[in-house]
Amino acid sequence: MTAPTALVIGANGGMGQSVTRALLDASYRVGATVSRAEAVSAFAETFSGCAFVEPADLANADALRDQVAKLAERLGSLDAVVICAAVAPFSPAETTGLADFRRTMEINCLSNLAIYQACLPALRKTRGRIVLTSSWSGMVATPIMASYVASKFALEGLTDVMRQEASAWDVDVILLQPGALDTQMMRRSQASLGRIIAELPDQEAALYGMLYRQMKYRADEGLANANYTSPDMVADVVLRALQVEKPGTRYPVGADAAFMCGLAKAKSDRDVDAFILDMYRSAPVESGA
Repeated sequence: MTAPTALVIGANGGMGQSVTRALLDASYRVGATVSRAEAVSAFAETFSGCAFVEPADLANADALRDQVAKLAERLGSLDAVVICAAVAPFSPAETTGLADFRRTMEINCLSNLAIYQACLPALRKTRGRIVLTSSWSGMVATPIMASYVASKFALEGLTDVMRQEASAWDVDVILLQPGALDTQMMRRSQASLGRIIAELPDQEAALYGMLYRQMKYRADEGLANANYTSPDMVADVVLRALQVEKPGTRYPVGADAAFMCGLAKAKSDRDVDAFILDMYRSAPVESGA
């Protein structure tokens, strides 16, 4: 039998590497994209079993669509696509720059549509599957992450539309909803919070400084208590979703994701707001710390 094929987008991140490794170990023929040209060499050396590795810019969805269509052709046939890349900037809604908001939406949502459009003709032929990565932040909003939350809520709805439409050809559109992942990107992102807080303009610090500090405390607490989900756990879920006869539509991954997604379904908006804000307000930080 011919080996199944898969295209992994954003393969050089912690989750992307785990997914790539799991697919190769499962005897998939894998093509991969990485986020930067300078990452190609090291990734190709580590994952020498990949059919090809190319840099891809998710901030340019138009060019990305053309590039991914060509990559799908290079694989000959396409059984699976897994999108692993995203950005998660920190900023409240009031002070988020519109250009920064557009960039987050482009990378976290519009690029997913571009990839879907590029790959659907090939997936239609194989009755393949595409796995997109949302977050529990696509179900439950949190302060100081306006553009990230908006992009993930948008991706949730977009995925529903794609799933409904692609069902006509038995193409499954599957959404992952991971919690906080224990990756280098997550650690770097959290480490940047201290710098962001120190550099806040006076007015933003007066209005939102406490929320920033509360968020940093909760993030540091999660990391210190090893409450973050392993990217290998996400890779296991991806592989199961690709190989099970009838996959689920959504897969929360990690205890925090399961809890938050359940909260969104069981509680009213006001109840969810109260839970999130109480969680922040209970963080033991001083107003000027």
